Amino acid sequence: MNKLQKRAWFELVGIVAAVAVGAIGLAVLVRLNANGIFDIIIFSVTFLVAGLVTAVRSIRIFSGFDEREKKIYIRAFVISAGAFAAFTCVISFCVFFIVGGKSLVPVYVLPAMFLLGLFIAQFVQSTAILIQFALEQADGQ
Repeated sequence: MNKLQKRAWFELVGIVAAVAVGAIGLAVLVRLNANGIFDIIIFSVTFLVAGLVTAVRSIRIFSGFDEREKKIYIRAFVISAGAFAAFTCVISFCVFFIVGGKSLVPVYVLPAMFLLGLFIAQFVQSTAILIQFALEQADGQ
């Protein structure tokens, strides 16, 4: 197993954990009926720290990768971005058709849709990396 495959497995496990924590955080905020600037600041600082950790960790994204691994990663990212865009489009229209044009959507649905979209995008990216490596190994044998 090479570095990119290990990273894909790590990100797959990491996104499941991140979505679990995000879902718990969202459930707590919904349960507390969070409103006001203080709750927004706490929520923003939490996600800012998580975003900074991710950004710092991915600064050296291509270090140690050969050309084949870079191509696989970029292809997987493009597939992932397409999946995120398609999911966002589909889920938005699903909510519209389920709830109706004149009804109200609960506020917590929007961040839940966003977190689910991030989960799907990362899951698709990690899976695409692992599938591409499996296909290359099958072609090589």
